Amino acid sequence: MAFVRVPGNPEPEGIEEHWFEGRGGVRIRAALAPALAAPRGSVILAPGRTEFIEKYFEVISELQRRGFAVFAVDWRGQGMSDRSLTNALKGHFESFDDPVNDIASALKLYAERLPRPHIVLAHSMGGAILLRAMQTRRVEADAAVFSAPMWGIANLGDLSKSFIRFMHAIGAGHLFAPGVDKKWKREHWRRSPVTHDKERHARNQGLVIEDSHLALAGPTISWVAAAAEACEAFMAPSALAHIRIPVTIVTAGREQLVDNRQAQAIAQILPDCELVNVTGAKHELMMEQDQYRAQFWDAFDRVADHVSPAPVA
Repeated sequence: MAFVRVPGNPEPEGIEEHWFEGRGGVRIRAALAPALAAPRGSVILAPGRTEFIEKYFEVISELQRRGFAVFAVDWRGQGMSDRSLTNALKGHFESFDDPVNDIASALKLYAERLPRPHIVLAHSMGGAILLRAMQTRRVEADAAVFSAPMWGIANLGDLSKSFIRFMHAIGAGHLFAPGVDKKWKREHWRRSPVTHDKERHARNQGLVIEDSHLALAGPTISWVAAAAEACEAFMAPSALAHIRIPVTIVTAGREQLVDNRQAQAIAQILPDCELVNVTGAKHELMMEQDQYRAQFWDAFDRVADHVSPAPVA
């Protein structure tokens, strides 16, 4: 199966599509892209909910130009990876430990293609998965950069969590969560909660229009229950005490989807952490307008140069 192509979204040089078997026999799609010169290391790119490899072609190319090999993944239940429910538009996890197991297995499988140091670059839901992987010692990274991490969901209070957990307990976990979109629909860029950038927004929408297999709607009750459980586990006493690698957390000033307060709380827990807020930016910092993206890349480069200095020109 070839990558989905749309104008203005060129494939990164040398990128390869791979498939591997995740927990429970689920087929997971991944991509490997080589460094374009002597490698400084590898970046483990962890997308957010609803996202897929093609959406990150621009980012992968930028990482290659910085001297990194890149591994990226379509999480189970989205992108081209297998979906566990008959309605493929439902975003569904039974537990966040399932994608944690998938990424841990993949990094072992492709270890020879991914030179160290390893830098995690995780966005939104990917941030929850990778922090969980580091918390449970399933992934051993040398540094991490989290973009608008989903360590708390905006407007999901204790009452809502109690209702979600009740519905999950009585076997309704496969239903859409209350109030979410049940279909994928084209969105006008001016109403986007994730980016101000008209061209990047159109490109990403165009990929789904080009191949409807990439489409995903709202999450299920089980997904929300699993997300709440994972996020709460980060705040348990000493849960993250062993994570002593350099970490940078970049949050969006105009965030609407995740709870920035949780990012601030975790930044205070981690012993070697920089917290950067990009004033004015929306959720998808790597898909934003260039003035916001520049601030994100400055933060990434500080971490990258610390663990793997760029060669002197």
